[in-house]
Amino acid sequence: MSISFAEHVRLSCPRCQTEFADEAYIIVDGGERPDLVARILDDTLHDLRCPACGQVGRVPAPLLFHDRRRQRVLFGVPPGMAEPAWRELGQNLLWVLIGALPEEVRLPYLGNVQAEAGLPGVAQIIRQEQLTGVGEGESEELNEEDNEELPPIVIAIQALLAADGPAELLDVLNSQPILDQPQSVTILQELAGEARKTGQAEVARGFERAAELLTQVKQMRTQAQNTAAATQPAPEAVEQLAFALLRSTTGEELAQLVDQHPELLDEPMLAALASYAAEARRQNKQRIADGLDERLAALGELQAQYHQQQPVLEAVQAYLEADSGDEIEAILLEREELTTDAADQALARLGASALADGDADFAAFIGERRAFLRQVRAALEE
Repeated sequence: MSISFAEHVRLSCPRCQTEFADEAYIIVDGGERPDLVARILDDTLHDLRCPACGQVGRVPAPLLFHDRRRQRVLFGVPPGMAEPAWRELGQNLLWVLIGALPEEVRLPYLGNVQAEAGLPGVAQIIRQEQLTGVGEGESEELNEEDNEELPPIVIAIQALLAADGPAELLDVLNSQPILDQPQSVTILQELAGEARKTGQAEVARGFERAAELLTQVKQMRTQAQNTAAATQPAPEAVEQLAFALLRSTTGEELAQLVDQHPELLDEPMLAALASYAAEARRQNKQRIADGLDERLAALGELQAQYHQQQPVLEAVQAYLEADSGDEIEAILLEREELTTDAADQALARLGASALADGDADFAAFIGERRAFLRQVRAALEE
């Protein structure tokens, strides 16, 4: 597989208006193509000749130059190109270079690309540092120390292919910033196409699989972010509950408030209330901030208690929703939690909350069901 790479361009001769196609090399490996190095040095690499009239013109193309012997990568920036554009272009060409190199020579220096001003800038560094690729008579073999670490791009692709399941894929995307670039999927697809052109079917399949996985994991993360945004409490609800918490001065009142608003024990609401307290502190509203901090600590304890009591709360909810005598009997037989003190206390809190909300009918209904459960417990104890 060739390392050096030429871009196909279509041109129109400014002298005779003949349209023709030609190639301009945009990646040059010095060890592979010393003839192209010579053209860089004499500043003719990007000069193309019209086949009709012989007019010579220059293509404003980029150049990525690679010297494996000196472990150098230079990028000749096309004249007049803005920095964001040439940085993206240079990264794309680097992916192509790494994809063309044998796996055993993909070393960390490949991630250190030095930008220069066009062909003249690259030629100047080649002369100064005597860069020519692999020197004559030098061994092509690399020692074990050279092979200890791969460049970040290759490491990222390998981690992506090795990930097992959605969670690991998301971990790879979050831990490998190079995969999070907007053009990363396109680059992998282009690398796959280049590999297929040169008959490297297995390499192409690897790049294609990496592109598919990266597309999937980016979609997964976007969906997760959208879901998280949708579950964020509204600012009005946060403020309302913050002041309701501040009005709850006893443990009993706090428990009743949680019964009315179980979302107080959900992580998104707890986080939102903590942010509300922090903002109050920044605005020098110390009493509000300290009061919320105290109640949030109590909510944390309640959260742990409610998790332990979750079976009881679920049983109480099912008991209150039962419509007929048969349904009540079935639930009592299935849910032993209903005949415990915890269930009795939960019903008492719900009744008090209903009264506080002004719902006397619901409070009376809860009282009737609580009284019935007490009768059942008394019968069982006999």
